[in-house]
Amino acid sequence: MPTAEEPRILVIANRTASTPRLLHEIGERAGTGATFTLLIPPDHGEHSDWSPEVALELVGRAAGADVASMASGEDPLDTVHRAVSDGEFDELIVCTAPAHLARWVHHDLPHRLQHLGLPVMVIAPDDAPIPGHVSQAMPETVTFALPGGGGEF
Repeated sequence: MPTAEEPRILVIANRTASTPRLLHEIGERAGTGATFTLLIPPDHGEHSDWSPEVALELVGRAAGADVASMASGEDPLDTVHRAVSDGEFDELIVCTAPAHLARWVHHDLPHRLQHLGLPVMVIAPDDAPIPGHVSQAMPETVTFALPGGGGEF
């Protein structure tokens, strides 16, 4: 069973301009013994997202180990909430487009995350800032990794 130094991390990620930073963060965290599970939320845009096979290969390569996958289900937020409530994960990393984060705020994710008390890292997009109402709505357990490796928000 993983220890506090070896967290079980759920990575919630669409393919974005920030994907290289996500993979770097996974590599860094893997060095501490972290294990990873990947959930790819459905993308309703006009472009295709990464396939689960490609995503698992890239994330697994960054982690230096096999990575589990989790189906998003009918409602990815409910899926994440159930998995965290069941004690399957110790931490979340989110790498998704700002529009997805705005939808999460609309669906009351900040309150749900605060209730769960898990640390959450949001990989900020390189090409667009996170809207102020999104970052302000997030609980204290959320950190934002800034573009260009400039630390956290």
